[in-house]
Amino acid sequence: MPILAGIVAALFSYLLNKLVLKKIGNIGIIIVVPFVEEISKTVSALILKTNLVATHLVFGIIEGIYDIVNSSEKTGKWAALVSLASHGIFGAATYLTTKMGYSVCWGIALAWLLHSGWNWLVTKT
Repeated sequence: MPILAGIVAALFSYLLNKLVLKKIGNIGIIIVVPFVEEISKTVSALILKTNLVATHLVFGIIEGIYDIVNSSEKTGKWAALVSLASHGIFGAATYLTTKMGYSVCWGIALAWLLHSGWNWLVTKT
């Protein structure tokens, strides 16, 4: 089931992110895209009652494949590896937050903050 949840989250995010980037541009990469992705991954895992971290990892694999297909040969493989690792970290942050007794909303908020910070750092370098 994490595979299905990750695919659903990736498809939803891809469609919504395209719209966001078209409407508001690059600021969306830092603020809105991470929000859309973190909600999509977590909510799809919860709805399908499947492993949260695995869903985030499947999403990272899908994003990594997208990176390989749409990036240069030199950067695509690294971007794919970073996609997998970062989405795994965001999933772990969400999971650990809920395991510590906080609501899933706090977990999503923490992952969103981490994801936004990461995207800011990547776009600034």
